[in-house]
Amino acid sequence: MARKPRILIVNCYSDNHRGARGNPWIMPQSIAPAVLAGMLHPGRVDIRLACEFRNGPFEDLGALQWAELLVLTGLNPAFDRMKQVTAHARTVNPGIVVVIGGPLARMLPTLGRRYFDYVCSGDVEQLAAVVDAVFGPGHAAELPCPRHDLLPGSRIIGYAEASRNCNFRCSFCSMTAEDRKFMAYDLDNVRRQVEALGYRQCIMFLDQNFFGGPRAIFRARMALLGELFAQRKFGGWAALVTADFFTDAGNVALARESGCIGFFSGVESFSRAQVDAFNKKQNLVRPQEEIIRSCLEQGLVFHYGLIFDLVDQTIADVLAETDAIVANPRITLPSFLSFAIPMLGSPLFGSRLREGLLLPNLKLRDMDGRSLLCHSVDPIDKAVAFAASMDQGLLSKRKLAVHAGRFFRHYRATLSTWGLLSALANAWSMSYPRFGSNGRDGIRPGGDGSRTYLASSEPLGSLYRPRIRIPEVYRGHFEPLCVTDGDGELHDDLIDDAASLLTPSGEQAATRGEALTIPPYNAAAMP
Repeated sequence: MARKPRILIVNCYSDNHRGARGNPWIMPQSIAPAVLAGMLHPGRVDIRLACEFRNGPFEDLGALQWAELLVLTGLNPAFDRMKQVTAHARTVNPGIVVVIGGPLARMLPTLGRRYFDYVCSGDVEQLAAVVDAVFGPGHAAELPCPRHDLLPGSRIIGYAEASRNCNFRCSFCSMTAEDRKFMAYDLDNVRRQVEALGYRQCIMFLDQNFFGGPRAIFRARMALLGELFAQRKFGGWAALVTADFFTDAGNVALARESGCIGFFSGVESFSRAQVDAFNKKQNLVRPQEEIIRSCLEQGLVFHYGLIFDLVDQTIADVLAETDAIVANPRITLPSFLSFAIPMLGSPLFGSRLREGLLLPNLKLRDMDGRSLLCHSVDPIDKAVAFAASMDQGLLSKRKLAVHAGRFFRHYRATLSTWGLLSALANAWSMSYPRFGSNGRDGIRPGGDGSRTYLASSEPLGSLYRPRIRIPEVYRGHFEPLCVTDGDGELHDDLIDDAASLLTPSGEQAATRGEALTIPPYNAAAMP
């Protein structure tokens, strides 16, 4: 019997605080390594998985020596981290083959080929073709399904996907940058995922838009989940939906009957002008406060995040919005606060670059949601102070506690115990934001990695120092990827990928009529 290829799949991650210690208790977790592993036949490969978001920096030199093929994936700011892991891998295992995929592989194919053997611009299915190219044919899974058996076990939360990509085109979103067609998975696929998980208290669907696609598919999915819920395959489920889901009250009722316990939805802002600036037109179909309140009153918890854009908003505007939220006990508090990130290739990136709004010497590392990336309406020193306050607890702890008490009294008879705990946890995360993020570096003012919150002067942190002695040829792997030069223009390292960064999936996608069309069932509700 032929020896099985040894494959290591790592989800790379760089955190807000310039270091890492892992976030095992933060939801959601990534299942990207398990999904990639599921593309390969389990009997024909030996696979190990690692996730830096969950467990912190991957420094298992033994695993790097063991592997013949290293597969790296991760979100946009993780490109530097992929380079660093590659340098460690090639130092201890010179013959290792390195593959990267994900958003940055699609945005930076030319640059990627400087550092990695294979740069996958396709979807997860492409991994099987790469493995066959390296080791010979016959490694694709007969029936792909995420390898949850390779992830840490839990009977509380399980993760699944019912679709891929998104049918909307928000200006700041990496999905818009990639401009990939929305695709719903067939019901057998969803059933296999749920049954492979085993019983979980809650299954969280990680779809970019659980409600996307034809309504008939959504109704069939609800019927399937209702069947599995009745069979006690899970205790409940939750998903990310876009605001158009709430235009029909019947959708919420259908979801609740099938075992749904709550939703996450991209509110981003309660300002109509700001929502319009984000090209998030689906959020204009109903007042967002009304959507949240009606969802809670039907017994389903509602989570959302707020995105601030100090290019368009003053600090006073932002504070007025957050004060209004905290004063309203009939809606949940936000789950997180972030600055708008002009993701590489997104319409927002293209417009900010063209208008000269990106800060000079901006590094990809700084695109973390807590660093100032652009020139602001308010003086920069005030914007920096505001960014620091977001990391220290922007909202008054007393007001947050009052909101939590009033929210509990209002919904204690409506929401389940889990729903109440989930909703009230936001008061804690808003009070102590650093507990929701890993922070080995930058805790002590003036210490190694202490933050400035200004992209052009942010320190890199300890991850940019090799953990072992590496050959000089790999020193460049620990240099940060620069997005802009000293004049705020596109950095020379990205010039060869300018076509991917700016067209067609970036700026041109925002102007194509078909990409921005609101589905017919929303049309009448549009302003």
